[in-house]
Amino acid sequence: MREYKENHHSLLYKSNSDLTLYSAGHEACGPGQHYGPRVRPYQLIHFVLAGRGSLSINGQVFEVSAGDAFLIPAGQVSYYEAARDDPWTYAWVNFLGIRSQAYMHRIMTACAEGYVIRGLEMEKYRSTVFELLSFQEDTTSSFLAVNSILLRIMSYLFADIDFHEQDWGQKHAADEIRFYLDMNYPKNLKLKEVAAQLGYHPHYLTRIFRERFGIAPKQYLMDLKLKKACGLLRSTGLPVAVVAESLGFEDALAFSRLFKREFGQSPSSYRRQGEGAAVYDA
Repeated sequence: MREYKENHHSLLYKSNSDLTLYSAGHEACGPGQHYGPRVRPYQLIHFVLAGRGSLSINGQVFEVSAGDAFLIPAGQVSYYEAARDDPWTYAWVNFLGIRSQAYMHRIMTACAEGYVIRGLEMEKYRSTVFELLSFQEDTTSSFLAVNSILLRIMSYLFADIDFHEQDWGQKHAADEIRFYLDMNYPKNLKLKEVAAQLGYHPHYLTRIFRERFGIAPKQYLMDLKLKKACGLLRSTGLPVAVVAESLGFEDALAFSRLFKREFGQSPSSYRRQGEGAAVYDA
């Protein structure tokens, strides 16, 4: 395995930058070689140069082969494994920053499969990542140089998925908002923070989301949290307080009151009455 990791600046600095490289690398994997399940604090893109493997993320499994790229958003639990008969070789880039999630979401919502981009011309990605791997020093000069290369990779991706700003429109913006909520529902999200992260005014965000899905984003998020709570109560023995905390509720008592108001019974009663759990499948 070869890897370049940018260590000249802190993780906090990178997180508060617009878009910053964290690391890049290349690896020829052995049969069945795997990573995860794991959560990362940065965005991750793998470019499959040869062979095959599979990606498991967000309850979905994707078969991936040479010419494909697979995307792992920050904060998502993922597991990926090389095929035993034809293990993959891939190159990767990790990046973070204030705009990193918005860029990742735009790519994913513009692709049919979300987490996988098919049929890329891989030589330019391979050569560009190898250009990153040629850097040895952690200097301001190299920091600027490797980030210019990251921007080039991102520009390649947006061109290859044929992303057109003028066609993005309200429909795709609403899809992006829902995608963001689906990916980040365990957090204690505030609408203003979501709007700022995605670059929309809160009123505009609410309006286009309601027009597209017939529900306010705040209510959509709450319904999603409660749906996930039902799944956790049904499938785990976690205390109610832990379930509440894992879904971004700061107050377990408030969560219990909300749950009872929505479903007519407390979380503990719902757990005991397992026959009702299938109604609210997570």
